[in-house]
Amino acid sequence: MDPDEFRCWYETVAPDLKRYVARICDSAEESDDVFQETFTRLLGSNFTSDNSADRRRYLFRIATNLVRDRRRRTRRWRIGSLLDRSGSSPEKDYADRIDVQHALSRLPSRSRALLWLAYANDLPHKEIAEVLGIASTSVRVLLSRARKKLLKNLERIDP
Repeated sequence: MDPDEFRCWYETVAPDLKRYVARICDSAEESDDVFQETFTRLLGSNFTSDNSADRRRYLFRIATNLVRDRRRRTRRWRIGSLLDRSGSSPEKDYADRIDVQHALSRLPSRSRALLWLAYANDLPHKEIAEVLGIASTSVRVLLSRARKKLLKNLERIDP
């Protein structure tokens, strides 16, 4: 891919990746590090597909694996909210956002990643499976469980 083509592709995919990484990292600093390292790894890889969707899935997979590796090293996984931290939804009630943020933070990391990829990035199950390194036949079941856990967490906060 030539530099101009990469720049165009980067401008298309970077905002989604940045939001995804921000939701699965513990801090803004970690998020920035993972974001940059993801592109560094992509450019240093032997990935050769010219298909933009394949490249995007591979990029998200790299980011997911980088965060997993960090978690293994530190033995902790405290994810931030899946809500937009930029406050771009002023019509939402702040208290409701805090409740959802709290409920999401109590989910296992894979559940949070599944929910984010499915609902924020609107990825099909096959692509979610590729990003997370799980069987595509498992995604539907795992998403269902994640939604149930989220609902249960929300009910605990505000029965």
